[in-house]
Amino acid sequence: MARFSPELLRSIREFGSSLSAPQVSSGRMLTGAQPTTLGGILARNVGGLMGRDMRTPAEKLAEAQQGINLGTYEGQIAAAQARLKFETDPVKKEEIGKQIINLQNSQAQAARAAAAEARTVKQEKEKEERQAKVVSSLENAGASQIAAYVKDGTYTSSQGAQHLGSLIRVEKAAAESLESQQEIITALGYDKQKRFSFLFGEDAKPVSSEGLLRILVNEAEEEEVINKGVARLKKMPQSANVTAAISFLEEGLMTPQQASAFATRADKMTVPKTGEFKLKDGTAVATSVVNGELMYLDTATAEFVAPTANNPLVPIVAKGKQVKITPASKKALESVLDVELGILDEAQRQRHGLLSGKDAYTFNIAATHLADLRSQENKTPVEAEMQRAVVDLLDSEYYTSESGTPYVGRVIGKKYTPARFVMPETFSEFGITSPSRLDGPTERTQKFLTKE
Repeated sequence: MARFSPELLRSIREFGSSLSAPQVSSGRMLTGAQPTTLGGILARNVGGLMGRDMRTPAEKLAEAQQGINLGTYEGQIAAAQARLKFETDPVKKEEIGKQIINLQNSQAQAARAAAAEARTVKQEKEKEERQAKVVSSLENAGASQIAAYVKDGTYTSSQGAQHLGSLIRVEKAAAESLESQQEIITALGYDKQKRFSFLFGEDAKPVSSEGLLRILVNEAEEEEVINKGVARLKKMPQSANVTAAISFLEEGLMTPQQASAFATRADKMTVPKTGEFKLKDGTAVATSVVNGELMYLDTATAEFVAPTANNPLVPIVAKGKQVKITPASKKALESVLDVELGILDEAQRQRHGLLSGKDAYTFNIAATHLADLRSQENKTPVEAEMQRAVVDLLDSEYYTSESGTPYVGRVIGKKYTPARFVMPETFSEFGITSPSRLDGPTERTQKFLTKE
């Protein structure tokens, strides 16, 4: 049997004892320093023949770290743990241990941040889904303006849901039961509003239609929102934009959020005018000269935009002159729509209540124009003509359901369908004999006029 010297056996025992010590390669497939001494070469070869693992710590570390992704905290920690396993220097082992702790702390912090972000994303998604459900439910309940408040952030989803709850309570109020209707309106805090005075006076009387009561509750809620928005706007430094924003908010052409943003615009504009122009689709619009150019208010964006060749501004003309709303006709319309006065029957008032936003605005413009024209032709007070103007327009082909078909009813199942209205091309079909031609029929109105 071959005898090995004590020096060779010691070389084998101490071979590769440190990650930082010069090392000798263990073979063709391993990396490391090349043999530097005959003793080192001999120790590695003989150690291998004796069945010992003669890889250096650096080689073992390289193999242990193979495939580790150092781009992640997990990979960096695994790599450091591998180094700690093969390191023999106590000082360096302590340093590596501290590195591992720091990496683990950073990993935990990143995990907490990622979890918080995931919760935020989830909460935002749930918030958006809840908002969409509330908006849809409000629209189906006939509260399209309140739905718009929820959609643009004027109302939170919770506030929208609270109003839905109010509508459910209204639905349960007994038809034609004065006591039941008084109770629900008082509980909702609307009993001081003028629109509900008919329920509480000496000659108090209930409404016979749950639908009308629901519409009045929607209008009451809108009025409170609008009044708060107007109050905020009046506290701002007054300007043409602030004055316009108040008018648009009161007309239902803007939400409080939109009105507040509009009031702070830097554009130079004239005081907006209403009732003088319409668009090609028959929608009445407010106009203003903005930075020297005549523009109209786009209710979808609450921005003034320039007319185009495909969507021009069309003057609303009667008797060869551009029609303008008179204060008397505007006041007369308010009286006709007052439930307490009972000028319209409940079905008519309910149908008007189905209009909102630009459709209600367009209808009211048309009604005031028609009443003014009849007043001039018949030499009667505009107040005497307003009721008939409103009823005639409600019964006309220009008042349609959401789908564009003639209005045939309000409720489909439990879904309350909103109504639409476009400006008549002329008022001659309503008995106005004087010329009242506009600049050619709109595409949508022409379709109505040529229907079989």
